[in-house]
This record gives sequence, structure tokens and C-alpha cells, in this order.
Amino acid sequence: MSLFWLNLARSVNLLKEIFFVVLMVRIIASFFPPRSDGLWGRAAGFAVRLTEPVLEPIRRRIPLMGMLDLSPLIAFFLVDIVAYLLITLFQFLAGA
Repeated sequence: MSLFWLNLARSVNLLKEIFFVVLMVRIIASFFPPRSDGLWGRAAGFAVRLTEPVLEPIRRRIPLMGMLDLSPLIAFFLVDIVAYLLITLFQFLAGA
């Protein structure tokens, strides 16, 4: 049973890392918008669809600071904190 919890902790860590990469793609795409529907356009669209459910509630609560959108930075911190808590809980349940 402890192997189950350890694998669950690893899975949470992997999902966090994937989310961070996708969020970085979205941030980069905001500076370099895609010109066509090529690979970069599909990657940017995928990143927007995947990250918008996390960023939109943050944006509703925290207004823009001029032209600066702080929601991705806050999302980095929130996702990291939630992942840390889940990983710690799963490792505790595994007895590691």
C-alpha cells in the first residue's frame, strides 16, 4: 500500500512540472504571439486552454498592474504550495 502513496506523490509532482512547462509556454506566447496555425499556434492554444481555468479566477481577484498580469506568477506559487502539501501528505501516508 505504501507503494501506491509514493507513486501518487510522484504523479502529483510530475503533473506540477508539466503544468509549469505549459504555463511557461503560455507566458512566452503572450510575448511572441503565433502568426499562423502552425506548431507554435497549436501549442499556444493548448497552453491557453489548459491554464485558463487556473488563471481566470486569480485574475478576477487580482487586478492588472498596468500592463502587467501577475496571475501566472501567483499560479506558480499556488500550484507549488498545493503540490507540496499533497506530496507531503502522500509521503506521510506511505510511511516514508
